[in-house]
Amino acid sequence: MNHRALAAFGISIALLSGHARAQDDDDDAESAPAKKGDASAPAATAKPPASQEVDTSTTVKAKAPDSHDAVATVAAEPTETSPAPERAPVYGKRGDWFVAPYGYARLDALEDSTQSFEDGIQPNLIARPGTYRGDHQRSSFTARDSRLGVFVGAPTFEGVRSSAQIELDFYGLVPSDARRADSVIFGPVRIRHAFLKMETKVVDVVAGQYYDLFGWGSYFYPATVAYLGVPGMVYHRAPQLRLEKKIRAGDIEVMAAVAAVRAGERDSGVPDGQAGLKIAYNGWSGAAIPGFGRPVLAPLSVGVSGVIRHFQTPAFESEPGSHSVSTNGSGVSVDVLIPIIPAKAMTDHGNALTFTGEFSTGTGIADMYTGMDGGSRFPTLPNPSNNPIAPTYASNVDPGLVTFDRNSNLKTVNWQAFVLGGQYYLPIGGGRVWVAGIYSQIKSNNIKTLTPSTSYGGIFTKMEYIDANVGWDITPALVLGLSFQTVKQTFGDVSAPDPVYGANPGTSLGSVQIGVPGTGGVPASARNNRGQLSLALFF
Repeated sequence: MNHRALAAFGISIALLSGHARAQDDDDDAESAPAKKGDASAPAATAKPPASQEVDTSTTVKAKAPDSHDAVATVAAEPTETSPAPERAPVYGKRGDWFVAPYGYARLDALEDSTQSFEDGIQPNLIARPGTYRGDHQRSSFTARDSRLGVFVGAPTFEGVRSSAQIELDFYGLVPSDARRADSVIFGPVRIRHAFLKMETKVVDVVAGQYYDLFGWGSYFYPATVAYLGVPGMVYHRAPQLRLEKKIRAGDIEVMAAVAAVRAGERDSGVPDGQAGLKIAYNGWSGAAIPGFGRPVLAPLSVGVSGVIRHFQTPAFESEPGSHSVSTNGSGVSVDVLIPIIPAKAMTDHGNALTFTGEFSTGTGIADMYTGMDGGSRFPTLPNPSNNPIAPTYASNVDPGLVTFDRNSNLKTVNWQAFVLGGQYYLPIGGGRVWVAGIYSQIKSNNIKTLTPSTSYGGIFTKMEYIDANVGWDITPALVLGLSFQTVKQTFGDVSAPDPVYGANPGTSLGSVQIGVPGTGGVPASARNNRGQLSLALFF
């Protein structure tokens, strides 16, 4: 009896399960995910394998039970397992657009003999021996020189080719009251490049922020692990509107360009004008690294460029009203890249030797050299009434470009510089190990005559820089660099070769007394030595 009851119960369960399964199959015919081997079910909701993405606008094949291929159209509406559709391009097909991210992640470890510099060796004053900052070292670690950029190329439209580039780093302005840790760890994002380029049969147009035409930008940069630009090197970016024309005749390529550039004066009513001519011979090329980057095949090249600018500032009066004075600035730069031992291809550039050089001279162009002003400042307004609150001059020009002489005439500050660089790729692994070196110098012949004698200790008249570098391409993308850099500044005040600190009274430079020439006092020059280790992954 018990066995019969159990058998009847089992039969009942089986019948109920079969009825329920049949009912489920009817309900799921339109809404449930397709089951394996069910060719009649819509494939739109079929979940793809983990390694496969489904394009919601294409067709897929589902395998039928009889081994024949049945084609099912994918529904246009995306599901939870389907990716969202791509944004439509402005014009053309998405596949015709070129979008390529690039950049590098970089760590720099720095050891300085003084506490004069943060990251790059910029032309701010070096702390002198005999001061706390001049007699104590500084160790720094930073990743702020990492960069991220993107190239964009649009499809050609009616013979016009257009492209754009945006590049960022982490050297944005830091609040003056920021803690040291915050200024390093939370480096604000900064625009390096943001420009578009339009290429036509007649002329090419560059519009946006890019390297200045003056100095020809990265075409002639020397190779170094150090931060660019090194002292005396033209290294500047600015918003601009540039016209370029390139002409080719066999292996010779000539480029002429003119540009209207953001003025050096903050409130100028006239933009800077720049022009340049560059000639390259593609039949003689060598390996060249711009800064601490990746080597490229660069032809024998020479470039000449110039800048002209106008300054108009308030008159040197406590209340000038609308009274203004003006003057002009200008500069010329000559740059060369010479492959002394050429390289036939970048796949094997071992034993390649390349020389780079730049000579620049001008007046009112200090900002073309990174962070440069030489210490020049506007003089103090006279205060004949000895007012408790001394009058101040309302300047609209950054320091170092112009100042007033002893007769209150507006004058530009002169600068002359040269940079010599060499880079050699050892015949090891096709050039994976390289050495490079730079010697540069920049000086002014009138900054001292335009500076009151009481401020001689706050300016330098000459700056010399030397570096030596070795690099190793651990992989084609991962690079290790070591560098030694030394920089010396000669200041405006003069003192004995072997000074006796505090031996003579006089005007003060901070807490140190400036001595009488030839009788002891503060040293007339200062030097900073730096060791640098850099590791970067380029992509």
